[in-house]
Amino acid sequence: MSETETNKALAMRWMEASVRGDAAAARALFAPDCRCLVVGDMPYCGWMDVDAFFAQTQILKLAGPITLEVGAVLAEGDRVWFEAQSEARLASGEDYRNFYIFQMRFAGGRIAEYKEFTDTLHIWRKIDDPQVRGPAAARQPFLTEVSRRLIGNALAGAGE
Repeated sequence: MSETETNKALAMRWMEASVRGDAAAARALFAPDCRCLVVGDMPYCGWMDVDAFFAQTQILKLAGPITLEVGAVLAEGDRVWFEAQSEARLASGEDYRNFYIFQMRFAGGRIAEYKEFTDTLHIWRKIDDPQVRGPAAARQPFLTEVSRRLIGNALAGAGE
């Protein structure tokens, strides 16, 4: 199996363990020094270590099982990206249906960097928790490497 295929399989093992609620199996797939990012400016968002990442997942209080559907899975070298959507009933009685893009970078058979892009407005509307509704966190850059920098007018006035 190629490195790319191995990393795709590891990403799916992480997702399967997470959906099963097997925190020990999911956590074992993270390198001890893994950096995790949940993109957004809610109090629980930003760069964090693995312990803080697992702590912030506690805002999702479920009344039953969660269904996660995985769409496209793309991998190149040490990185895997995949899209997903979830459906669950929250303990509050609210329906929870969110969308995600996950990106993982692997090293030594473990997740060395984790990034989660999700619909934080949906989270804000559905989850009443201080980690969601509290003061905004400073927005943090999500790039860990810049391959190119472009400067321009961003199509300003392009339609005129």
